[in-house]
Amino acid sequence: MYSNQLTKLGAIDKCISGMLITWDKHEVYRMKNTLFILFVASLLTACGRTEKAQENNPKSTTATPDSVAATVPKIKNCQSMVELARLGKSDTYQESAKSIKVALTLDQDTSSVQTADGCYFNNTITVLATKKSGSRVFRRTLLKDDLLYFTKSDKAIERAILQKVVYKPTFNGQKYVTLTMQLIEPGSRKIIGYTVFMNYFGEIVKVK
Repeated sequence: MYSNQLTKLGAIDKCISGMLITWDKHEVYRMKNTLFILFVASLLTACGRTEKAQENNPKSTTATPDSVAATVPKIKNCQSMVELARLGKSDTYQESAKSIKVALTLDQDTSSVQTADGCYFNNTITVLATKKSGSRVFRRTLLKDDLLYFTKSDKAIERAILQKVVYKPTFNGQKYVTLTMQLIEPGSRKIIGYTVFMNYFGEIVKVK
């Protein structure tokens, strides 16, 4: 009987020990979860403080004057081969044998030619052809580069500046607008002339 009681006490002790072990495991697991939650919360709090600090700090969002100045394109200090009084003014021509009149307007271009003597602005010519009623036939802006498609002297054109464009009368009913484009080399002051033939769609059909 005494041995039976000892056996029962041993069983109870094992049961209690097992319960304690089980409680310890659950308690440790719960504590680990609690610590992990606290760690995540502290990280979120630190991130929030960093974002607020960046918002309150103007250096983090405002560009410095040096960086702004670097993005602004520098203005070219170039000369003009054409008198400024001539730029933007239209010269109008009318032939009795033709039903249209042509207005030519010389303007300064944004591109330029760099030479040993300095920088020179290129120019453009706007051709506006209208009927006697005032309705438009065509409007086109010509550059010196348009001549490159019809000539072999590329280097001479690239070195030169478009200085003047003159309407060339043909005294016939041909449906062409004929212009003389005059280019000048800034260094040598050499003048090159090209005769341009345009149809009534504003297309260049021939260059001499």
